[in-house]
Amino acid sequence: MDKRRQGFFDNQKRLTSILLGTLLALVAAMAGHPAYCQGQEPEASYRNRSISQWIAALQTGDARSRAEAAYALGQIGAKAVRAVPMLVGVAEKDSDNFVRSEAVLALGTMGAPARSAMPSVIQLLKNDPIAGVRGAAATALGGISSDSGRLVPVLVAVLRGDKSAYVRGCAALALGRLEAGAQEALPQLREAALNDPSPVVRRRADEAIQRIEIVR
Repeated sequence: MDKRRQGFFDNQKRLTSILLGTLLALVAAMAGHPAYCQGQEPEASYRNRSISQWIAALQTGDARSRAEAAYALGQIGAKAVRAVPMLVGVAEKDSDNFVRSEAVLALGTMGAPARSAMPSVIQLLKNDPIAGVRGAAATALGGISSDSGRLVPVLVAVLRGDKSAYVRGCAALALGRLEAGAQEALPQLREAALNDPSPVVRRRADEAIQRIEIVR
């Protein structure tokens, strides 16, 4: 075999060796990746941070970061359902009331997958001393469940009896979002639209009436 042919075969062997080494390194890297090992897709993310990272941020000492984390988990939505128990804990016990409100709203944004949180959200709506938290709870309930038979009496009681105009307005909006399911609330909404001392509540009640009646 002449030198040129020998050089050609030597070059081919080196190239094959390099390609094989690269392929083996790639396989090894993939095998070491958690998602590859478990046969799972990478976690959903929001603003370049994963669900796990946002859950960890809920435990930070910085209230602003906790509020941002709660909001982000709500934006991720149903894919972040494993965060529901921690969001409930934050909603009930966090030292910052704005963080608590954001956690409640995040539960509502997640929708039906957060249904296990519904009893806690109802209790917050009924009993929490902070109007912002009660209003967030009213807003969230319609997102968590469409069970109008359970929600309408709770929201009507808030519409008629809460001392905060903000919370009453949130209850009226929530009833409107239930649409046909809230027909039994029409008498109370009409009363609020005429007689509530707050012009905002009167407007919200009127909007709710229109949404309910249009689908009758």
